[in-house]
Amino acid sequence: MASAENVTRYHALDSWRGICACMVALFHFDVISHLSFLPLTRHAYLFVDFFFVLSGFVIASNYRSRLAEGFGTGRFLVLRLGRIYPLHLVTLLLFIPIDAAKDGIRPNLLQAIVTNVLLLQGLGINPQNWLNFASWSISTEFAAYAIFAVVVSRIGPAILPWLLPIMVGPAVLATISPDGMNATYDYGLVRCLYGFALGVVCFDLRERFPVLRARLGPSGETWLEAASVMLVVFYVSVAGSNVILQVASPMVFTLVVLVFAREAGAVSRRLTAPSMLMIGTLTYSIYMLHPLVRAVVRAILMVVERLGHMELFVSYALSSGHEPTKVVSLNGSLWLGDLLQIAMLLSTVLLSVATYRFVEEPGRNWVRRLTDRRKAAAVRSAQPAFET
Repeated sequence: MASAENVTRYHALDSWRGICACMVALFHFDVISHLSFLPLTRHAYLFVDFFFVLSGFVIASNYRSRLAEGFGTGRFLVLRLGRIYPLHLVTLLLFIPIDAAKDGIRPNLLQAIVTNVLLLQGLGINPQNWLNFASWSISTEFAAYAIFAVVVSRIGPAILPWLLPIMVGPAVLATISPDGMNATYDYGLVRCLYGFALGVVCFDLRERFPVLRARLGPSGETWLEAASVMLVVFYVSVAGSNVILQVASPMVFTLVVLVFAREAGAVSRRLTAPSMLMIGTLTYSIYMLHPLVRAVVRAILMVVERLGHMELFVSYALSSGHEPTKVVSLNGSLWLGDLLQIAMLLSTVLLSVATYRFVEEPGRNWVRRLTDRRKAAAVRSAQPAFET
């Protein structure tokens, strides 16, 4: 059956996105371990910006021309809502009792629920992240979709409007944002639009200049891809200690998108292996579910700590520049911490298989069918009636 959302897939970049989601999960698990002390993991919050850049690139690739030609802003936003909202709603419903059990029925719980239901939680309305803390980025992405649709529908596929967030975003994040590039509920929209705009411009440049799509030959492409991987690992590892490097990270991810959109080297072939493609497919579920796995594991360990009269949490700042928080420490053993983090990540992936199968796919397909029916009905109603 023809879909309302036939999209161009960049399989190597999908796998990249899945790897980034796993790194963000490791960053948030807050466990004393060898993995947590790796500089790459300590600064892995920057991989969220890869999502924003890739989102701008893919959305521009699949919808810029169609929106400019009358695809329909409402139809586009309904399709995007069908992609992100079902899983967001499920995780929201699961987090409400968790937060209520942890902090009680507090006065701001209603505000947290309402803003999350309306996808406003990442737009500077709330004073902190509530409920599923990862969902702030979903809120800002949907706002970016709306802005993209309005701009393209009204102005067309011009590159100029997207230069504004690219110029303003880094300045705001470097000077005003209290957490620099790690902005979430407060300056998260600025962060998202900065990366999203880079993705749109990245696609535009790739279309305008064929040299960016020209192949270098198998060995040249492989070296280029390998160099890109090493650049990301090195850059993210050192960027957390310097705010200028932090705010420049989306530009590094833009280069990665340009390189791996070609899918021409040996690294891309590895990234398009079935196991890697599966991780890429589960990206959204991994990202949205890892806070739930974190919350459940921490709750279990708190019960074990209380019943066993042992200390399983210590006050420590795993991320540079942040206040110490309670992190998991299994008798001070880094190796046990590694095993716990790996188990949490595997649990997240396994749970993601279920949510992709029973939440993401059904929700997206239902919305696609709905938009197809509405489009067909609109076409029929627009056809002239002939007298017999």
